[in-house]
Amino acid sequence: MVRTTLLMLALVTSVSLAEDKAPQESKTPTTAKTPKVGTAVGNLVPHFKGEAWTFNGDKAVKQEFDSHKTTRATVYVFMSQTCPFCKVYQKRLAEMAKSYKAKGLDFVMVYPTRKTSQEKKVAYHKTAGFSGVFYNDKDASIAKALKVTKTPEVVLANAKRVITFRGGIDDNPRNADAVKKPHLKNAADATLAGKPVKVTTAPLYG
Repeated sequence: MVRTTLLMLALVTSVSLAEDKAPQESKTPTTAKTPKVGTAVGNLVPHFKGEAWTFNGDKAVKQEFDSHKTTRATVYVFMSQTCPFCKVYQKRLAEMAKSYKAKGLDFVMVYPTRKTSQEKKVAYHKTAGFSGVFYNDKDASIAKALKVTKTPEVVLANAKRVITFRGGIDDNPRNADAVKKPHLKNAADATLAGKPVKVTTAPLYG
């Protein structure tokens, strides 16, 4: 009888200890650390807002743009209608902007040149066949905020507005057919798939 009682106590104690060691749901769920605002890969895109433009047919339509209210992956492309490298890349960028829109990537073309009028920038944007948002960065405040120094330069951010890539578009500005390293496309594909970007920066031409 005593032996049976001791055995029962041992079983109860064993169950009690097992229950104590079982994983318990946290009362305060853990959250990922919010990235700091900055210009490096891994940082949250700096905040800027102002007047931007889109095209409705041949008509330029004004709209408000806020970098901290974007809900899709976004690539900021810094362009100049007088830069020879921008002219070389314009067809590639126009085609990519069109094909990647349906995949969830928005293109924002930023024109930071001070001496060129808005009318000339709009005319170039239209002639180049660009779709998406056009931003006249006439005081170069966006370029300064993102520490952009050349055109064309791109800054890619995911849907959470975290920078995943910045730098040059590919490895061959002169010949699109000879490109071996399509940096922006590779980064865009990885970003849209939620995967790490292998090459996060690339040389600039311009």
